[in-house]
Formats: sequence, structure tokens, C-alpha cells
Amino acid sequence: MGKVEKIGNLILWGLQGFLVFLLIFQSSFALPLVGIGHLHPLILHLPIGFGVLLLGLFAIKNQLPSFEVLAEFLLLITAIFSTITAIFGLFLAKEGGFETSALDWHQWSGVAVSFLYFVWVLLRRNLLIGAALGFAALVVAGHTGASITHGEDYLRFGEKATEITSESVVFEDIVQPILKAKCESCHNDQKTKGALKMNSIANLMKGGKHGAIWKAGDALNSHLIQRIKLPMNAKEHMPPLGKAQLTLDEITILTLWVKEGASFDKKMGQFSADFQKLLQPNTLTANTKSYDFSAASESSIESVNTPYCTVYPIANESPALQADFYVAAKFDPITLSNLSQVSEQLVGLQLSKMPITNESLNLVSKFSHLEKLNLNFTSIDDAGIAQLAGLNHLEQLSVSGTKVGKSGVSKLLAKLPALKEIHVWSTNLSTADLGALRNQFPKVSFDAGYIPKEETLQINPPILVNENLILKPGEKLNFKHTLRDVLFRYTLNDSLPDSLRSPATKASIAITNYAKVRILATKPGWLASKPIDMRVYKSQFIPARIDLLTKPDPTYPAAGGASLYDFVLGAREVKGVSNYSWLGFKETDFDAVATFAQPAPIHGVTLSYLERTDSDVFPPVKVEVWAGESPDKLRLITTVKPSQPKEKNGYSPRGINIPVTGIKAKYYRIKAERLKRMPAFVDNKGKGAWLRVDELLFY
Repeated sequence: MGKVEKIGNLILWGLQGFLVFLLIFQSSFALPLVGIGHLHPLILHLPIGFGVLLLGLFAIKNQLPSFEVLAEFLLLITAIFSTITAIFGLFLAKEGGFETSALDWHQWSGVAVSFLYFVWVLLRRNLLIGAALGFAALVVAGHTGASITHGEDYLRFGEKATEITSESVVFEDIVQPILKAKCESCHNDQKTKGALKMNSIANLMKGGKHGAIWKAGDALNSHLIQRIKLPMNAKEHMPPLGKAQLTLDEITILTLWVKEGASFDKKMGQFSADFQKLLQPNTLTANTKSYDFSAASESSIESVNTPYCTVYPIANESPALQADFYVAAKFDPITLSNLSQVSEQLVGLQLSKMPITNESLNLVSKFSHLEKLNLNFTSIDDAGIAQLAGLNHLEQLSVSGTKVGKSGVSKLLAKLPALKEIHVWSTNLSTADLGALRNQFPKVSFDAGYIPKEETLQINPPILVNENLILKPGEKLNFKHTLRDVLFRYTLNDSLPDSLRSPATKASIAITNYAKVRILATKPGWLASKPIDMRVYKSQFIPARIDLLTKPDPTYPAAGGASLYDFVLGAREVKGVSNYSWLGFKETDFDAVATFAQPAPIHGVTLSYLERTDSDVFPPVKVEVWAGESPDKLRLITTVKPSQPKEKNGYSPRGINIPVTGIKAKYYRIKAERLKRMPAFVDNKGKGAWLRVDELLFY
């Protein structure tokens, strides 16, 4: 027996002795360190890995000259770590929060694993039988453990995703799967953190040690919603740090579900249009506005988050932020003042039912980029809302349940050029006042808490089905709608579609190359929907490879030539975070060669690039396309000169189609020349501009 093996055996005997001691005195021993049991989920992967490796070793037994030595060593290592895992499992059980019956099964199956491997270390024969029995014991222990942490049906196979329709029961098909995936692992029959079980409707209605977990119709004061919207580093944030977190869409679904009554049998078609749109994330993405300002740093966002104020991006990769305040009794004016750290990015502010006074609106008026402001049921009046006159970007204002009247609303709306919608039910406005205001401001929608029967309703916008706006060969741009017999009208030239004469489709649009698509929904008896806009790219021919002939700047290397045909659009930049989705050229021009497996009869090339003149990023001044059957013998087939911007602008991804005719070649070379001297309207006039590229598509 070698020295290492002797030491390993001594360690194993010591660990086994300690394990037996803990089993005998498990009701009375104290934890050596608070929280030490949380190492159990980390350590348990080691004996599983070694146990699987040990069993698999027998498949290549004849190819290993030192098989016996290696197998005995793996057996010893597996025995040691399975014993350590069992010890830390007893520590974790000591911390409580688990159902006794389920815990007993897992505890003794885990102990059985360690004893079984220990016995076979002592026997030192029939290793295959020992490895197989050990693996079987690992499976049993793993299953009982998974049942505790993930629920009894964790290992259920073959279930298909439920298709969501207007007849789907929202709780059963949407809400419950979210709770099962993100909450039930800590709140089930085996593990009941906070005396709360979430694995059935009866248990949900029963609540936990803090009582009911939601108030139907009142999301802001519901325990569940408050916990999931706490900052990640907050002690009471749910799910806890280290567990799978709720996505922004899942948080919004739960919030609106509670707000709209928390019904267990209500169908999708009975919920609001806003709720129904949540199941179509691509619609939200397609409608996301482009902002000129940069994103706030993670540290700034973290510093303004409190247990009663949540600040978060309004959409994936958007720099714009929303701030929601909760629990009126905990409102602190300093928290509102601290939002000045992200004042440039703040576009939405939720202050409903907060103790906001006229004086507080002086702080609100300084958030110059606000687009949505909710002041429902606050103590403001006409004198207070006059301070909001400088919010030139404000599109939606909610002042329901306040003391505002006709005079204050009329004066304010005259100074808010972007306002589209105002909520004024339960205010000092009479029916006559509303009629006069509607006549005075015909472009503003007034929500007075009801819709006259004779009014024609506006249909919801189309729902984008595609997950990616770079379409591959044979792929179309697909849309759907929650209503039947809807006809979509669209344009591909950036013009506004006409609800009667523009091209029509019931489901899909064939895209041939890069286009700015604008589409709206129409239905007899309804007003046409608002249009949604999106930039769509099309690839008809995919090259085998693309090689860069010039090196990009080290700041924007992306993935080299591979990033030009990965079908992933460039992402918006965030301060202090490296961006690897763009190829950036500062000192050299863009030059790349695409190689096809067979000669490709293309009709054109699309170059996807970024225009952001406020950061010295300009379009190329000239693009050349070369083609041929050999990379050394290419000929110039076309040249285009993209139009250049005339004023400073913000983040704007764009594409340019470069048509070619009668070409069928194996190699295509694309050269894009960057702007060498920037115009006078930028700060660094006369200096060279950036050229940033993310996709090279062939159609």
C-alpha cells in the first residue's frame, strides 16, 4: 500500500468515525459554524462525478495497463467525498426548514452511499459490483434530494409546453408554472421555508407565517410582489440569492395577475390587453424605443434601489429606467431625491398612493426624460402639477384620485407637447370639464374611468412571432393577434402603412433583404392599431466562413470574422461594461472575404452597421464588393456611397443593401471605408470616425 493510499485510508476512517458520532448525537450536537451546511449542495457533485467516472472506467478496462491501481484510487476518493457530503448534509438538516419524512429518506440514503463505498474500500475486490451498487445508491440519494429541493415531480419527463390561447386558464397555464419553477423548491411539502407551501391552490390560499401572500387587486401591498421586487442583495429578496431568479417578464406577469384579481379560473381572454401582451416578448422588443443617452452603471442603479423603491431597466439592453415606490408608510423623500443619480435615464416613475405633496413635485420636475408618471391618489392639486410643465418628454400622466381640476389640467397640457394620455378619474373634473378639455386637446386621450358605448375601440397592435430579426434562408417575418379575422397592413420603405390600401397579410411577410418594416392591425368595426416598427435583416445565402483582412480595434474585437454571420445583432453599450458584439475600426478600414462552399448566385449584400454620431460612430463613406473564383483573382463588381448624417444623433443600428446583378462566385470581398474627417457638428471635428459593423449578409 502506497503512502498516498495509507493517508487516504486514515482520512476515510476518521471521517466515517465522525459521521457515526453525528448520527448518534444528531439531536444534541451544535453546528460548528452557522450556515456551514450550505456547502452540502456544492460538495455533493464531487462523489457523483467520481462515482460515474469509476463505473465508466470499466468500459475501457482493457485499454488501461494500470486499471486496478486507478480503480482502487477512484474508489477511495469517492468514499472520502461521499462521507464528507453526508456530514455536511447532517449540518444542513440541523438548520431546519425541511419536512421530516422526506429528510429522513434522503439522509439515510446518503449515509448508505458513504457506508457502501467505505465497505468496498475495505474489501478491495469485486470492484465492478461495488461501483455499480454505489452508482445505484447515488441515484436513489440524488432523487430523494432533488425531491426536497425541487419538488416531488422534479424528474418528470415527456411533458410538452402548453400553447397559450385566449381560452387558457391563466393561473394553471402561466402563473403556476412560474411559481413551480422559481418558488416551489423552497416552499413544498418537504421544505416549508416561512411555513409557506406553494405547491397547491389550497396551500397558496393558506399563506405562511406572515399570513396571506397577496391581496387580490392590490399588487403594491402584496407580500409576494414586494419580496420579488426587493434588490438582489436584500435579505428578504425572493427567490434568495443563488436560486434561479424571476425574469422581468415573469415579475410583471405576477404583478398584473395580482393587480387584476388573482383569479384561479379566469381565462386569458378575460384579462387586460397589457397582460395578454406580456406573453409576446418580441412585441415588447419590437416596440422598444431607442434612446440617445447612455446606460447608468450597475453601481448607480444598485445605490438607488431600496427595500421600498425598485429601479430597473424598462427592457432588455435598454438604458431607460423605471422606478416603482411601495408601502406609503415607508416612503422617504430622500429616496426620491437620490434618483437624481439616474435622472438622465429615468423615463418611468410610479408614486401611486405615496405621501406626495405639491412640494415633492419640485423634485419630480427635475427628471427631464420622464415619459410616464403615476401620481394617482396623492395629495397634489392644480398648484402642484403646474411644476411639471418642463417635462417635455412626458407621454402618460396619471392623476386619478387627486384634487386637480379643469384649470390646472388645461394649463399643464398646453405646456406638455408630447403628452398622449392622461388618467383623471375620481378628480374634480366634471363631465362638462372633460368635454371641454377633449375639444381643447384633441390629440390627448382622457381616461375618465369609462368608455362610452358609442365609441369605436382601437385594436391592439400585431404580435411579432419571430425571436430573431435576422431571418435565415426560407424564413419569413411572422405575426399573429389575440383576435380572429385580423388583417395586417404593412410597408417596407419606412412609410406609414395605410389601413385600407397598403399591402396586406394575415400571418407573414416575405422579406428579401434589409428593410424597415412598419405594420398595423385592422379589423372591421375597430379603429386600426398603432403601428409597430422594426428593422429586419434577411440572409438568403450563408457563407462557409468569413475572414477579416484588417484587424479591428482591440476595444471592439467581437469574435472576429465569425461574428459577421452569427445572426446576432450588435448590443447597446453600457458604461463600464465591455461590448463584444461589435467589430470596431478606428485606424483601419473594414476589409473581409466571405467564402462559400459552392458558388453563390447572390443578388446583393447587406452590411449592418452602427450610426451614433454623439460618440464619433459614422456610417462608411464607401463600400466596395469584389467577387471571383479565387481569393487572389477578384474583380470589383459594384461600389456604393452611403448617405452621411447631417446632425448629431444617438444609438441607431442601421443596414445598407448593396445590389449586384448576374454574379455567381465562390469568394466575395467587402471593403468599407471609414470617415477620415468628421464634420463640424460633432465635438471631435476633423478627426477620424469609428466604423462599427456586426453582420454581413448575402441575399
